[in-house]
Amino acid sequence: MKLKHFIESSIAMLLAAPAFSQNVSFAQTPDPNFFIYLGFGQSNMQGKGVIEYRDRDINGKNFGKDSWDRYWKLIVYDYDKSKIGTWATALPPIVRPDTGLGPTDYFGRYLVTNLNSMYKIGVAVVAVDGASIQAFDTDSTTAASYITKADSWVVNAGACYDNYPYGKLVEMGRIAQKSGVIKGIIFHQGESDVTGATQASANLWYQRVTKIYRSILEDLNLSADSVPFIAGEPLYSEKGGACGSAVQWVDKLPDYMNREMGTKCCYVVSASNLDAMDQYHFTSGSYRILGNRYGKIALEILHNQGIAGVFTSQTDEGCHSIFNLNGQALDAPQQGLNIIDGRKYYMTF
Repeated sequence: MKLKHFIESSIAMLLAAPAFSQNVSFAQTPDPNFFIYLGFGQSNMQGKGVIEYRDRDINGKNFGKDSWDRYWKLIVYDYDKSKIGTWATALPPIVRPDTGLGPTDYFGRYLVTNLNSMYKIGVAVVAVDGASIQAFDTDSTTAASYITKADSWVVNAGACYDNYPYGKLVEMGRIAQKSGVIKGIIFHQGESDVTGATQASANLWYQRVTKIYRSILEDLNLSADSVPFIAGEPLYSEKGGACGSAVQWVDKLPDYMNREMGTKCCYVVSASNLDAMDQYHFTSGSYRILGNRYGKIALEILHNQGIAGVFTSQTDEGCHSIFNLNGQALDAPQQGLNIIDGRKYYMTF
């Protein structure tokens, strides 16, 4: 890294540092209004986007202090091991200290902004750069065998999870369940498995992904009827994505998974019109939109489950302007009349 870029990046991060405590303790009795999502995948789930000031601004126009108080990340890996398994404000980076902006960042913000203020959102994410789905095998020996023989970036990331990412995700899931309720699993992976795939190799990927999903549900005593699996498309070829051929196979994942699980549990997030930072990864702006799109699907599922206080009219590009009748800016719609993008809406929660 050039010295000038290093200095500029360091200054930007200092300016973006939060002015409030990051760590928090939750009661050991699970809060039914604390909705937690587990996430796993490869580098796009990990996040490769540049973290900008607005991504860490605690006094943002559409996501301020009150909103940050409702969005938490479970520390899955940290250089300070004493923090692992504790909750902290979901300021980026979410996945590990060495990662960037990813879809999880704006996924949770979308939900916070569109849910009644009584709800909190939490995320726990395990991601391994450039890894095949084999890295998440439910068998620790199989996962370690793949990780330790893979490229250096897979080796380095896998070591953060003791070469058993699946085990770490389930471990964090059990910790999370002490504080809240797991409401879904978000997933971005496949570039390493179904780029240029045949039907046979795609079927093998479907089998492995479904096996992992089923195992997570069994290990955490969850149900596919209430805990959906939300997958994301990779960069499109027309946007310069080297793995664009994987899109067609990712899009067919719900057909396989819904059939195997015997219920509608799998959904796919579109990467349409999203821009590339490089041939594998999205720009920061596109990660924000992609995260909002994940959030939009999760929100619709919550609405269909009968969760009270769901507002679903946002676009995936970001938050609307929301005011009460006194002209005060709001982070989310409230009971009664709201002015959203200059129009009046009456909300009943």
